[in-house]
Amino acid sequence: MSSESHGQTLQRCPSSEIVAEHKICEYPSVIQPKAVIDQRLLKGSVCAFCRSPKTTEKTGPFLYYANGREVGNFTSLSKVICVHSKCIEWTPQVYYEGDIIKNLDTELSRAAKLKCSSCDLKGAALGCYVRSCRRSYHVPCAFEIQNCRWDMDNYVMLCPIHRSVKFPGEKSKSRKHVRREVHPETSHLTIVQLSFWARSSYGPKEWVLCGSALSSVEKYMLVKFANMCGATVCKFWKPNVTHVVTTTDEKGACTRTMKVLMAILSGKWILTMDWVKACVAANGPVDEELYEISLDNYGSFGGPKAGRLRASANAPKLFDGFKFYLSGDFMPAYKSDLLDLVEKAGGTIIQSKEEFVKQNYGAQQIRPPLVVYNCDPPQDCMFEESNILQQRLAEAEDLAKQIGCQAVQHTWILESISACELVPFCL
Repeated sequence: MSSESHGQTLQRCPSSEIVAEHKICEYPSVIQPKAVIDQRLLKGSVCAFCRSPKTTEKTGPFLYYANGREVGNFTSLSKVICVHSKCIEWTPQVYYEGDIIKNLDTELSRAAKLKCSSCDLKGAALGCYVRSCRRSYHVPCAFEIQNCRWDMDNYVMLCPIHRSVKFPGEKSKSRKHVRREVHPETSHLTIVQLSFWARSSYGPKEWVLCGSALSSVEKYMLVKFANMCGATVCKFWKPNVTHVVTTTDEKGACTRTMKVLMAILSGKWILTMDWVKACVAANGPVDEELYEISLDNYGSFGGPKAGRLRASANAPKLFDGFKFYLSGDFMPAYKSDLLDLVEKAGGTIIQSKEEFVKQNYGAQQIRPPLVVYNCDPPQDCMFEESNILQQRLAEAEDLAKQIGCQAVQHTWILESISACELVPFCL
């Protein structure tokens, strides 16, 4: 999903795309709907989809979810849902809004009714791309079938019977160039290349690469590069991402996306695709700083480097000490994005107007609380846009005056993060 705000673009994972991060197995029992695992079973975790207790390169690590969020500390939780990362990535209707996972329960219930065409056990969430095909698979089982064909950009699979069917947007004359098989033995990489990266002691196997606003060709290149060097590719932002790789325009500016903003706040590398090309040409890691993004498509300059230096120096977070109250109407998904960014930047969220009014903000406040209002023009509105925007501003200023604080446009948050510095307040 994309949230667009007055030209400010926060790209999100659409519901049609599944997160990417990256044997025939002995599966215990048949999967049960909702597959909620009790806390005492966490030490012997079992995937709620494929029912395997194993973790391999083809399953990815175990992930744990409670109340729609990924969790890492189970001491205070009575129930969690445990899944392999690749099982959840390839499940068709699961997607993320910020760090909230959507449709996990419904997809588990759907998969509970479907038998895997390979091992004949239930929990098979991944179906063939051909709508009329009745074959479904556990993701690890499908990875073991050599004649399955995979579209890594759109996260769809063709079973052996339908492997000749075209994927979305695939042209017959260029199929060899856009196609990527899962199995490393089908790769065109040379033995010398593979052995060099396998021996490399610097970085690659610890890299977690995340593409931002890439074309289909660039996505394919990124995945191929990750296979070459042993890195992981993640299709959505996660805290363990090490490099965000993004496309740039003729001025060298990248698109301002949620991934880019989160990477700035996290002090991660934000690089052009030229870095990938340089690594491939050198057949080894090259200096990232030579390919670091310095400009975004709204003119903010120097944010990625400033974010890295701030993180490496353990400096206070950008919004440390600030309190935020979001006033007025925001699209729910977009508001969730803004709140995620504010929290990542160290800001404190005031959830309700009543709570905001009750708090005592005296003159001793070094950083006064902020009333943030939506300065985007409303879509499909019957009234004059200017009237609505003026009304939002007036409501925000009235509340700020009542509390004795500052009203700002929501774009101040985005501009400050993009530059990794507090920019002047905008009204």
